[in-house]
Amino acid sequence: MSLEKHADMPPAREKINVLFIIVQMEMGGAERLVHTLASRLDRTRFNPSVAWFNGEKPLKEFSDLGIPLYHVPKVKRFDTATMRQLSRIIKDNGIHIVNAHHFMPMVYAFYGTKLKKQARLFCTMHSEWELDELSWKWKKAGSALLKRSDGMICVTPNVAKAARSVFNLPRSKTFTIENGVDIAASYDPALRAGARKTLGLHGNEKAIGIVANLKKVKNHIFLLRAFDALARERPDARLVIMGQGFKGEADNTEDELRAFIREHGIGDKVLMTGYRPDVPALLAGLDVFCLCSLKEGLPISLIEAMAAGLPSVGADVEGIRDVIRHGKDGLIVPLDDVGALKNSLLALIADEAFSRAIGLEGKETVRQRYTLSRCLERYEKLFSERTTHGIIDKTCRTT
Repeated sequence: MSLEKHADMPPAREKINVLFIIVQMEMGGAERLVHTLASRLDRTRFNPSVAWFNGEKPLKEFSDLGIPLYHVPKVKRFDTATMRQLSRIIKDNGIHIVNAHHFMPMVYAFYGTKLKKQARLFCTMHSEWELDELSWKWKKAGSALLKRSDGMICVTPNVAKAARSVFNLPRSKTFTIENGVDIAASYDPALRAGARKTLGLHGNEKAIGIVANLKKVKNHIFLLRAFDALARERPDARLVIMGQGFKGEADNTEDELRAFIREHGIGDKVLMTGYRPDVPALLAGLDVFCLCSLKEGLPISLIEAMAAGLPSVGADVEGIRDVIRHGKDGLIVPLDDVGALKNSLLALIADEAFSRAIGLEGKETVRQRYTLSRCLERYEKLFSERTTHGIIDKTCRTT
């Protein structure tokens, strides 16, 4: 098979081979989306596989998928060996579509997809701030690379608008496919008793939860300060922090958070679960959800919480305010305004009718905008049509 042949649509009887590329083998937002896509793509039409750079061993969740997994170490700041290895994977496995998540994987996949003409290349961009942090040199280089790629998939219309501006891309090169969650998965009120037992919650304790890895950008310290003030008024309040810190990473905040909990004497009220693969089931044990990040893309954890009917509070930053309509399907508070966050959390745990109304409205928002079926359908259609005929899926195009 020639190198050119790999970029063509496979015969009708052959499936489309899709390689997803992620930066690291951690379960953040991008990795969760890739895991979902890899596990839920129609296997009668697609053969998914995953490659990653950082972290030697795959997570169990990825291993359990039973699909090809490729660790491609990146050991230098700009590692041409990584490019060559990716190119060999693409060639040897007859990859038709490469979906790189974030900017850097797109750069490393370009050699094996476009220069070697072995596969189609789509880059999924997860946030505006990722674009803002690129140097002017990378913005200029990215513009040249992306214009030769097959398209940039953006998780919100605002990200798509920013991508067109930063890289000077035409509308035909940008697509909006919003993240989705399975609204039928584990969001069962009957699971509440078991979830609360697993989390160590008792009686009528009011549980406020956050699902986010322990990194500076997730701003857990803001929530802890608000909860410390809240707990003085509501001794029955508990805070559940689901997520892990990664030792050796500069932005790991686990030690800082544990020190705050210890110094403020709230260790008996704060439950740190570490990484949990069963988040959707555990959400049933919570009463309120909170996400107070410094910046976000389109947060899957927030969408999952709303799908579970949890009234949610979020910081007033991009990504979060794209999802929550203040006072209707959630509450928005100014970033780092401890008093406002404390009062919003208190309002939700103190007023059951208000809390229930917000939760039901949030669930409806997810049903209308963020279902997994909608997300999958758009990825599958884009991959299929673009591979088959070079046709742009107008339902995904940013307007």
